[in-house]
Amino acid sequence: MDSKRFRKYLLRLASVAIGISLMAYLYFSTDGEFTQFIKSMNLQTMLILIAVYAGILIIDISRLIVILHPSKKSVNPTSVRATILAPSLNMLLPGRAGDLNALVGSRASDWPIGQRTRNLVLLRLMDLVVLAIIGTILAASLLNYTLMLAMILAVIIGSMVVYKILPFLVGKFASVLKLPIGEFKPEEDHIALKRFALTGISSVLFWIIQGWFTYLVINSFTVDMMSFTTVLAAVAAANLSKLIPITPGGVGIYENTLAFTLTYLGGISVEIAAAAALADGVLRYVLTASMPWLGLAFSNSPKSEEEE
Repeated sequence: MDSKRFRKYLLRLASVAIGISLMAYLYFSTDGEFTQFIKSMNLQTMLILIAVYAGILIIDISRLIVILHPSKKSVNPTSVRATILAPSLNMLLPGRAGDLNALVGSRASDWPIGQRTRNLVLLRLMDLVVLAIIGTILAASLLNYTLMLAMILAVIIGSMVVYKILPFLVGKFASVLKLPIGEFKPEEDHIALKRFALTGISSVLFWIIQGWFTYLVINSFTVDMMSFTTVLAAVAAANLSKLIPITPGGVGIYENTLAFTLTYLGGISVEIAAAAALADGVLRYVLTASMPWLGLAFSNSPKSEEEE
């Protein structure tokens, strides 16, 4: 038992070291552009980036509340607090700790734990599916329009197939995450078409705003030649690269993939791409770690005053 725990901590330490090394490599690749960006960032630019990222967090938190509660009546202060902290805990702790905390905090929901877990897994699975679709279609459009149309047709057909087998996929995905959803029963565990469509649409909106945030960061480097679709394709590739289980939360992997993709698809210099990717990653980490806690403190303050 001790040796297993030691190996676990050793692997975690090694993954952290790899992440730090990748970030350091990217920093030295900027040739001073990142430092210059930080020094030259004005208050207006920072406020715009904060506002956009606040929108990203609000959308993610709202989606969690909707898929964990069938109505507003079952939402209580405990579930709201747990859901607000979900994005921050997902980043700071391993194993999707924020999602699990939101799941536990939603015990007042009228839905049983199995249903709530299935909804949560469906949401995160759809995020990955939509992200892969966005990245594939946009990458194909940058290469060849005929290929793009073929990919869109394949996505339409694929969506029909995915809808049919989605309950089975949710069960498999939940077993990998070790989440309690109960025994899978094909004749009972159907996913409503409305929920399937709503989850997919919310995922599309979520990733578009994610791409917009990165687009604004890149524009801060006075890079005007790059289109939004190119940036969104790069963001999709970078987020999918985080699935590689080498560093905690994909730290370092995300930024290096984003820099490489921006250089390849956007045609900008390696130094600018590295600086933009590093700035994007650092801002995301800082804002994700801090804003939910600030939001929680703000939401608790009126209640505290009433109780006093």
